[in-house]
Amino acid sequence: MLAETLGSFGAVMHGSTIGRPLAVGVDLNATHHRGVRAGTVTGVATPVHRGGTVATYEIVITDESGRRVCTARLTCLLRSAG
Repeated sequence: MLAETLGSFGAVMHGSTIGRPLAVGVDLNATHHRGVRAGTVTGVATPVHRGGTVATYEIVITDESGRRVCTARLTCLLRSAG
């Protein structure tokens, strides 16, 4: 859920700059490397492709020790509001 939220937020931010502020997820792939039972996790969404109609983000989630917990890729279709 965190990965999808971060990637979608990035897609909406990019889409807003080009007049397409609505992002619809079309593909989500996630690999969970380890579980986290306590503590804080950190997620970073990095754009892989930011086009006029599609945006793709790689999302890496790590635990407090910097160990990778999850690697995800989200692709969103960018739509205009009207």
